[in-house]
Amino acid sequence: MSRSVKLYYDLMSQPSRALYIFLSTNKIPFDRCPIALRKMQHKTDEYRRQVNRYGKVPCIVDGSFRLAESVAIYRYLCREFPTDGHWYPSDTVRQARVDEYLSWQHLNLRADVSLYFFHVWLNPLLGKEPDAGKTERLRRRLDGVLNFFDQELLSAGSGQAFLAGDRISIADLSAACEIEQAKIAGYDPCEGRPALASWLTAVRERTNPYYDEAHKYVYRLSPDHIVTPVVAEDE
Repeated sequence: MSRSVKLYYDLMSQPSRALYIFLSTNKIPFDRCPIALRKMQHKTDEYRRQVNRYGKVPCIVDGSFRLAESVAIYRYLCREFPTDGHWYPSDTVRQARVDEYLSWQHLNLRADVSLYFFHVWLNPLLGKEPDAGKTERLRRRLDGVLNFFDQELLSAGSGQAFLAGDRISIADLSAACEIEQAKIAGYDPCEGRPALASWLTAVRERTNPYYDEAHKYVYRLSPDHIVTPVVAEDE
Protein backbone atom coordinates (compact mmCIF):
# COMPACT_ATOMS: atom_id res chain seq x y z
CA MET A 1 0.00 0.00 0.00
CA SER A 2 1.41 3.39 -0.96
CA ARG A 3 2.00 5.97 1.72
CA SER A 4 -0.65 8.68 1.93
CA VAL A 5 -1.10 11.72 4.14
CA LYS A 6 -4.36 13.29 5.22
CA LEU A 7 -4.86 16.96 4.41
CA TYR A 8 -7.33 18.88 6.55
CA TYR A 9 -8.27 22.02 4.66
CA ASP A 10 -10.87 24.55 3.55
CA LEU A 11 -10.47 26.04 0.07
CA MET A 12 -11.48 29.44 1.43
CA SER A 13 -8.20 29.36 3.36
CA GLN A 14 -5.20 30.70 1.45
CA PRO A 15 -2.56 28.30 2.88
CA SER A 16 -5.00 25.41 2.51
CA ARG A 17 -5.27 26.13 -1.20
CA ALA A 18 -1.50 26.38 -1.56
CA LEU A 19 -0.91 23.00 0.08
CA TYR A 20 -3.71 21.39 -1.92
CA ILE A 21 -2.02 22.60 -5.12
CA PHE A 22 1.44 21.57 -3.90
CA LEU A 23 0.39 18.04 -3.01
CA SER A 24 -1.55 17.61 -6.26
CA THR A 25 1.16 19.03 -8.51
CA ASN A 26 3.84 16.84 -6.95
CA LYS A 27 1.63 13.72 -7.11
CA ILE A 28 1.97 13.14 -3.37
CA PRO A 29 -0.84 10.75 -2.39
CA PHE A 30 -3.22 12.44 0.03
CA ASP A 31 -6.68 11.94 1.47
CA ARG A 32 -8.91 14.99 1.22
CA CYS A 33 -10.38 15.89 4.61
CA PRO A 34 -12.39 19.12 4.14
CA ILE A 35 -13.08 21.20 7.23
CA ALA A 36 -15.81 23.86 7.02
CA LEU A 37 -14.49 27.04 8.61
CA ARG A 38 -17.93 28.64 8.29
CA LYS A 39 -19.30 25.91 10.58
CA MET A 40 -16.40 26.32 13.03
CA GLN A 41 -15.44 22.67 12.58
CA HIS A 42 -11.82 23.62 13.22
CA LYS A 43 -12.67 24.76 16.74
CA THR A 44 -14.38 21.61 17.98
CA ASP A 45 -12.85 19.64 20.85
CA GLU A 46 -12.65 16.57 18.63
CA TYR A 47 -10.71 18.38 15.90
CA ARG A 48 -8.30 19.94 18.39
CA ARG A 49 -7.77 16.61 20.12
CA GLN A 50 -7.46 14.35 17.08
CA VAL A 51 -6.05 16.62 14.38
CA ASN A 52 -4.71 20.09 15.20
CA ARG A 53 -4.29 21.32 18.75
CA TYR A 54 -4.10 24.91 17.46
CA GLY A 55 -7.60 24.71 16.02
CA LYS A 56 -6.65 25.84 12.51
CA VAL A 57 -6.34 24.68 8.92
CA PRO A 58 -4.39 23.44 7.10
CA CYS A 59 -2.99 20.46 8.91
CA ILE A 60 -1.62 17.11 7.77
CA VAL A 61 -1.61 13.72 9.43
CA ASP A 62 1.08 11.29 8.30
CA GLY A 63 0.54 8.01 10.12
CA SER A 64 0.59 8.96 13.79
CA PHE A 65 2.38 12.25 13.13
CA ARG A 66 0.33 15.47 13.04
CA LEU A 67 1.73 18.74 11.73
CA ALA A 68 0.22 22.21 11.50
CA GLU A 69 1.41 25.50 9.95
CA SER A 70 1.79 25.55 6.17
CA VAL A 71 5.47 26.55 6.06
CA ALA A 72 6.46 23.67 8.34
CA ILE A 73 4.28 21.33 6.28
CA TYR A 74 5.94 22.35 2.99
CA ARG A 75 9.39 21.64 4.38
CA TYR A 76 8.33 18.32 5.88
CA LEU A 77 6.77 17.16 2.62
CA CYS A 78 9.87 18.14 0.64
CA ARG A 79 11.99 16.00 2.98
CA GLU A 80 9.65 13.03 3.16
CA PHE A 81 8.37 12.70 -0.40
CA PRO A 82 9.89 12.93 -3.89
CA THR A 83 9.40 16.52 -5.06
CA ASP A 84 11.05 18.56 -7.77
CA GLY A 85 14.04 20.41 -6.33
CA HIS A 86 12.89 23.84 -7.44
CA TRP A 87 10.06 23.89 -4.89
CA TYR A 88 12.46 24.19 -1.94
CA PRO A 89 15.95 24.47 -3.47
CA SER A 90 18.94 22.78 -1.89
CA ASP A 91 21.09 25.67 -3.14
CA THR A 92 21.78 27.73 -0.02
CA VAL A 93 21.13 31.15 -1.53
CA ARG A 94 17.90 30.22 -3.29
CA GLN A 95 16.62 28.36 -0.25
CA ALA A 96 17.40 31.44 1.84
CA ARG A 97 15.35 33.58 -0.56
CA VAL A 98 12.41 31.23 -0.18
CA ASP A 99 12.74 31.31 3.61
CA GLU A 100 13.11 35.10 3.56
CA TYR A 101 9.82 35.56 1.75
CA LEU A 102 7.95 33.03 3.89
CA SER A 103 9.18 34.80 7.05
CA TRP A 104 8.31 38.25 5.67
CA GLN A 105 4.82 37.52 4.40
CA HIS A 106 3.10 36.87 7.73
CA LEU A 107 3.13 40.46 8.99
CA ASN A 108 3.08 42.03 5.54
CA LEU A 109 1.34 40.54 2.50
CA ARG A 110 -0.73 37.96 4.40
CA ALA A 111 -1.70 40.42 7.10
CA ASP A 112 -2.70 43.23 4.73
CA VAL A 113 -4.70 41.01 2.37
CA SER A 114 -6.48 39.34 5.29
CA LEU A 115 -7.35 42.59 7.06
CA TYR A 116 -8.84 44.06 3.89
CA PHE A 117 -10.71 40.85 3.06
CA PHE A 118 -12.22 40.51 6.53
CA HIS A 119 -13.28 44.15 6.79
CA VAL A 120 -14.70 44.60 3.29
CA TRP A 121 -16.12 41.16 2.48
CA LEU A 122 -16.57 39.09 5.64
CA ASN A 123 -17.85 41.75 8.05
CA PRO A 124 -21.00 42.46 6.00
CA LEU A 125 -21.81 38.73 6.04
CA LEU A 126 -21.62 38.92 9.82
CA GLY A 127 -23.96 41.91 9.91
CA LYS A 128 -21.23 44.48 10.46
CA GLU A 129 -21.20 47.51 8.20
CA PRO A 130 -17.66 48.35 7.00
CA ASP A 131 -16.36 51.72 8.16
CA ALA A 132 -15.49 53.87 5.14
CA GLY A 133 -12.46 55.45 6.79
CA LYS A 134 -11.04 52.12 7.90
CA THR A 135 -11.70 50.66 4.45
CA GLU A 136 -9.64 53.43 2.86
CA ARG A 137 -6.79 52.97 5.36
CA LEU A 138 -6.71 49.23 4.77
CA ARG A 139 -6.82 49.73 1.02
CA ARG A 140 -3.82 52.07 1.18
CA ARG A 141 -1.93 49.45 3.19
CA LEU A 142 -2.81 46.80 0.64
CA ASP A 143 -1.81 49.09 -2.22
CA GLY A 144 1.54 49.66 -0.55
CA VAL A 145 2.43 46.02 0.09
CA LEU A 146 1.39 44.94 -3.41
CA ASN A 147 3.33 47.81 -4.98
CA PHE A 148 6.38 46.67 -3.04
CA PHE A 149 5.79 43.09 -4.16
CA ASP A 150 5.49 44.20 -7.79
CA GLN A 151 8.37 46.68 -7.86
CA GLU A 152 10.87 45.13 -5.45
CA LEU A 153 10.28 41.39 -5.20
CA LEU A 154 9.35 41.01 -8.88
CA SER A 155 11.57 43.71 -10.32
CA ALA A 156 11.44 43.68 -14.12
CA GLY A 157 15.22 44.13 -14.26
CA SER A 158 16.06 41.18 -12.02
CA GLY A 159 15.91 38.61 -14.81
CA GLN A 160 13.99 36.27 -12.49
CA ALA A 161 10.57 34.90 -13.37
CA PHE A 162 9.81 33.86 -9.78
CA LEU A 163 10.62 34.96 -6.24
CA ALA A 164 13.69 32.77 -5.78
CA GLY A 165 14.94 32.45 -9.33
CA ASP A 166 13.85 31.19 -12.72
CA ARG A 167 11.67 28.35 -11.41
CA ILE A 168 8.62 28.26 -9.20
CA SER A 169 9.00 27.60 -5.48
CA ILE A 170 6.79 27.22 -2.42
CA ALA A 171 7.26 30.97 -1.87
CA ASP A 172 5.50 31.73 -5.16
CA LEU A 173 2.67 29.33 -4.49
CA SER A 174 2.11 30.70 -1.01
CA ALA A 175 2.16 34.30 -2.25
CA ALA A 176 -0.18 33.67 -5.18
CA CYS A 177 -2.83 32.07 -3.00
CA GLU A 178 -2.68 35.00 -0.58
CA ILE A 179 -3.01 37.57 -3.36
CA GLU A 180 -5.94 35.78 -5.00
CA GLN A 181 -7.96 36.25 -1.79
CA ALA A 182 -8.17 40.01 -2.35
CA LYS A 183 -10.23 39.45 -5.50
CA ILE A 184 -13.20 38.21 -3.46
CA ALA A 185 -13.38 41.67 -1.85
CA GLY A 186 -13.47 43.31 -5.28
CA TYR A 187 -9.82 44.33 -5.27
CA ASP A 188 -7.83 43.70 -8.45
CA PRO A 189 -4.20 43.07 -7.40
CA CYS A 190 -2.96 43.05 -11.00
CA GLU A 191 -4.26 46.49 -11.96
CA GLY A 192 -1.29 48.78 -12.61
CA ARG A 193 1.18 46.06 -11.61
CA PRO A 194 2.52 44.41 -14.77
CA ALA A 195 5.22 42.34 -13.11
CA LEU A 196 2.77 40.94 -10.58
CA ALA A 197 0.21 40.20 -13.31
CA SER A 198 2.76 38.32 -15.42
CA TRP A 199 4.07 36.38 -12.42
CA LEU A 200 0.58 35.40 -11.23
CA THR A 201 -0.26 34.07 -14.68
CA ALA A 202 2.99 32.06 -14.68
CA VAL A 203 2.25 30.52 -11.26
CA ARG A 204 -1.21 29.53 -12.43
CA GLU A 205 0.09 28.03 -15.68
CA ARG A 206 2.82 26.01 -13.91
CA THR A 207 0.34 24.43 -11.51
CA ASN A 208 -2.85 23.99 -13.50
CA PRO A 209 -5.29 22.27 -13.53
CA TYR A 210 -4.85 22.13 -9.76
CA TYR A 211 -4.54 25.90 -9.34
CA ASP A 212 -7.97 26.52 -10.86
CA GLU A 213 -9.40 23.55 -8.99
CA ALA A 214 -8.27 24.97 -5.66
CA HIS A 215 -9.49 28.47 -6.53
CA LYS A 216 -12.94 27.53 -7.78
CA TYR A 217 -14.68 29.26 -4.87
CA VAL A 218 -12.49 32.33 -5.15
CA TYR A 219 -13.37 32.61 -8.84
CA ARG A 220 -17.08 32.22 -8.19
CA LEU A 221 -17.10 34.87 -5.48
CA SER A 222 -14.96 37.37 -7.39
CA PRO A 223 -16.53 40.08 -9.56
CA ASP A 224 -16.47 39.11 -13.24
CA HIS A 225 -14.18 41.97 -14.23
CA ILE A 226 -11.41 40.60 -12.02
CA VAL A 227 -11.38 36.96 -13.07
CA THR A 228 -13.58 34.88 -15.34
CA PRO A 229 -11.95 31.46 -15.78
CA VAL A 230 -13.73 28.28 -16.76
CA VAL A 231 -13.83 25.92 -13.79
CA ALA A 232 -15.45 22.56 -13.27
CA GLU A 233 -18.59 22.24 -11.21
CA ASP A 234 -18.48 20.58 -7.81
CA GLU A 235 -18.36 16.84 -7.90
